[in-house]
Amino acid sequence: MRQNLDSPFDETPERLARHLVASLAALGLAAASLANPGLAEPLPSASIARMAQLPSGGLQAVETTDGELLFFSENGRYVLRGSAVDLWHGAKLTAFDQTQRLAGRIDLARLKLDVADLGAIDVGEGPEVVVFIDPFCPHCTALYADLAPLRATYRFRLVPLPVLGEPSQRAVLALACLAGTDPEQAREALLGGLTADLPEPAAGCGEVVAQRTLIAAQILGIRGTPFLIAPDGRLRQGRPDDLDAWLAASEEHAE
Repeated sequence: MRQNLDSPFDETPERLARHLVASLAALGLAAASLANPGLAEPLPSASIARMAQLPSGGLQAVETTDGELLFFSENGRYVLRGSAVDLWHGAKLTAFDQTQRLAGRIDLARLKLDVADLGAIDVGEGPEVVVFIDPFCPHCTALYADLAPLRATYRFRLVPLPVLGEPSQRAVLALACLAGTDPEQAREALLGGLTADLPEPAAGCGEVVAQRTLIAAQILGIRGTPFLIAPDGRLRQGRPDDLDAWLAASEEHAE
């Protein structure tokens, strides 16, 4: 769960940063219209039509008004131009819509990432829905109630991830240890909100799994819980208003 402090500003820090990058990028494109012998291939004089934050690497995808796809560094200083490849999907990025759509998906099978290796606690049967949760996240607790009537339709793979401090770290370690020996008890403790009552695990038990989960979360760009990955790879940060509808929704664009 992401904790947001009250701000005296109407804009969140994330939105302010995006607006600043857009302004700097626009200035850069405007400056490119001036003669600059230092550029072997001058940038277009077009302005920005659309921007999208990519999930990692500190890059913004930018579509200019003449349809060109560019990539700007997060501070708007550097621009990358030319061919780009999304290695996670094995796709050459050629258009803004395609880039934005793929940025909002993760293909765990292609990445050969089995969440069982991350101590996933399974609930239900059917197509897999991966959910990163913190044992003490209230939005995660509310999500458990949402998934209960969908157990016959989907297999929810709940991956404990500590984002709320030391109590969460202790609970995640205890769950990782218990899930390896008694998955049913681990599931009951998590869904019943009893993780704080779990016994201290033996020295070293669950540590490898917990560390592996932290590394995977960092690579996948997970910054808060709950974080959901639908069967078709679509991503969702935060609890959906209607979990069933979100899972059933088809993608608007095909590759």
